[in-house]
Amino acid sequence: MFVIDFIKNNFFSLIFLLIFVSVIQFYINYFNRPSKIPGPIPIPIFGNIFQIGSDLPAALENFQKKYGDLYEFYMGNSRVIVISRPDLIEKVWSPSSIKTTKFIWRTSYSEGIDELDLGTKGMVLNRNIEVWALNRKFMSTISAPSFLRESIKLSNKIIDEIFDYWKIIEKKGMKIDFSKWSDALGADIVATSATGKRMISTAELFDDLNIDNEKSKIKGTWQNGSKFTKAIHLYNQSMSFMMLLPTSFRRNIPFVKDLNKNFLDNKDWISQELNRIISERREEIENTPLDQPLEPNILTLLLTTNTERDLDKVSVGKFDRPLTDDEAKSIIREVFTGGLDTTSNSLAFIIFYIAKHRDVYLKIRDEVLNVFGTLENPDLTYESYGKLKYMEAVISEGIRIFPTISSMPRAATEDVEFDGFSIKADTTVYTDYRAVSNNPKYFKNPEIFNPDRFLNDEKESITKFTYLPFGNGVRICPGKAWAMIQMKTFLIKLVCTFDIESANNYNTPKYIYSTVSRPVDINIYVKTRKNQYL
Repeated sequence: MFVIDFIKNNFFSLIFLLIFVSVIQFYINYFNRPSKIPGPIPIPIFGNIFQIGSDLPAALENFQKKYGDLYEFYMGNSRVIVISRPDLIEKVWSPSSIKTTKFIWRTSYSEGIDELDLGTKGMVLNRNIEVWALNRKFMSTISAPSFLRESIKLSNKIIDEIFDYWKIIEKKGMKIDFSKWSDALGADIVATSATGKRMISTAELFDDLNIDNEKSKIKGTWQNGSKFTKAIHLYNQSMSFMMLLPTSFRRNIPFVKDLNKNFLDNKDWISQELNRIISERREEIENTPLDQPLEPNILTLLLTTNTERDLDKVSVGKFDRPLTDDEAKSIIREVFTGGLDTTSNSLAFIIFYIAKHRDVYLKIRDEVLNVFGTLENPDLTYESYGKLKYMEAVISEGIRIFPTISSMPRAATEDVEFDGFSIKADTTVYTDYRAVSNNPKYFKNPEIFNPDRFLNDEKESITKFTYLPFGNGVRICPGKAWAMIQMKTFLIKLVCTFDIESANNYNTPKYIYSTVSRPVDINIYVKTRKNQYL
């Protein structure tokens, strides 16, 4: 009874004492850690969250200026190492096989990531290497020439629809917020390619402008398309939150627990929506006679693998059974989470810069004319895209100067050393792409938009591991080829159809950070091109 009475009478004092002891223990462990890498001093539970704020790229830029090319910070109580020097980056990204790399994991273990169904499923954050490797083989479909040819056709069709809207906008003298249009374009391409269900984000964006009551005649077949796109964006945002905060904190602190529930409810809704789409597609496949072809979208390829309707598009080694709905869902969800927030954002940043540099725009147009022989509805073949070397340089320079993914994590599977500092297994190591690709040590006048640096002799002189737009090694982005096809298709169609002019009076694009850098207010004016050679 004495103990119970003592606790009752001194409850708040005991709570304060426990917190005080925990804080003291935290700092004892911090200041006595074996490898004292430079970095900002964290606080318990929160780590360096208050120094980072809502803009991780800007925070890393400030940290790098203060602490150099190797430093640490804390996300909650988890230690994170940041590197931005080529020899250190090579240690993380160079190995090209599972057997030789020490950085096969994407991030250190996180209970929150498991709650999002990402720790053992899909690809991006999957720590189950056997499942990851299998899913990666299935994802190889998006780099197959047959798929890329279909992607060119689909992109071409959707871009033509967009340009019909833009010609109406042009007549009104209105500016175009390309950051919104690129986002809608990406959603329509990814959703339709992934599932065969036509999303009409671009049509809805035009309808919302309400220009003289004109409405798009394009109809979609995805009932909840716009809601699903927003849910995927929220899902991507939730990853940082779930990794950053300890589980007990997320589940019990007022307001925070509501946000936690919102993210998990959103995850469940996405799962239910994908279950519906998969069920509908299975039924469509079953009701299609064997002698009739199936539409070769990604979901169909997944659902027919190792069945009598197998389209024989994917080589999956010894895997000899059909995929379950849950397996197919985890892969198709990765197509959305990886495809919606990357390519479209990169394209918007690229448009920002070429709208500021008319000489670059005209060089792209000259190259398109030389490759296709005409600017009047050129025949876009997959084989011709490899000849667009200057366009590739423009894309590369846009990604270099303002990368959508400014830093990329990897986690060590065993203890490693950087510059004599010992880093324990399961520690996350961030490669700061933006810091290294904008470092004057490696790129002359890095603040200047100059595609020529990716051509000929200048390209050959670029220091290895200073430019990794799609990563490198064993976990290089499987969507690289698809992303390049989408961006090239848009740029070809754009220079053939319009002249553009920047409507922004600033020289660096604006963005908000939400797991990736999302462009805002990328405003341009368009004018229909009148002469083939102008």
